Amino acid sequence: MPWLINSAQLDKFRKNQKNLIILDASSHHGTRDAKQEFLEKHIIDAYFLNIGAFNDTAPNVCHLSMLTHDEKRMSELVGQLGIRNDYKIIFYDNSELHTACRALWMFKVFGHSPHLLYILDGGLKAWEKFGGKIETGQPTITAKTYTAHFEPAFLRTLAQIKTNLTTPKEQIIDVRHAVRYCGGPESRTSLRSGHIPGSFCLPFMTLFDKEGFFLPLEKIRRKLVDLGIDLNAPIITSCGSGTTAPILNFALDLMNHPQHALYNGSWTEWGSGELFAGEQSLTERPIETCID
Repeated sequence: MPWLINSAQLDKFRKNQKNLIILDASSHHGTRDAKQEFLEKHIIDAYFLNIGAFNDTAPNVCHLSMLTHDEKRMSELVGQLGIRNDYKIIFYDNSELHTACRALWMFKVFGHSPHLLYILDGGLKAWEKFGGKIETGQPTITAKTYTAHFEPAFLRTLAQIKTNLTTPKEQIIDVRHAVRYCGGPESRTSLRSGHIPGSFCLPFMTLFDKEGFFLPLEKIRRKLVDLGIDLNAPIITSCGSGTTAPILNFALDLMNHPQHALYNGSWTEWGSGELFAGEQSLTERPIETCID
């Protein structure tokens, strides 16, 4: 399983561990420029991970946040970051979306050993509060050879979600805000409002304390149980575009949950008002709301 570490542990790792790399995996919605913020301030020895560089650019993809399945492209991009398959990778972010979790999930899909993947709890703010060293500017990167092995078990497709509706075997947890889950307005007018029938609502922001640290695992476990989730059964996570759902996947990893995956298309795909290839009607992607 992956690991959650604090700033003191990161500092010790940085000074003593070989084959270690630190990645700033910040990403934002809106006008904030994550790369520019990295250049202005980042954890010492860290490199910037452009999460969007790994998005699928095929013309039939419903939205740009869907992860590529191209192993060659994955391998080239990761190698350019100076990473080998045997490297320990510590992810952090400075984002309200906690995008280090998305980055870690991506590397699981790339076939990187989960035991070599870490997240810095509290991100850049926690590191600064700890008094950790900060750098500016663009670091020099020496490319390495990396070989990705696509792991489809960690994601779910539109076809699989449709099948799960007719023969339910996996629980779906939606981590969007409860207003959106219940049928409130979407920021994109092309999307319908509501949620996947039978799915549960657990907004991702409720998994953190006010300082941006993960809640204790037992509190997260209690939230899931109180929703009616069977923690011994498979789980699919979903969100708006696949960015924040991996937060719950990471928490499930920490709890040693046996089987969970991310719906790659998430609500941007399921809630789309357009028909996809092979569809005859939007009723093939039904929605529910909390409104009678």
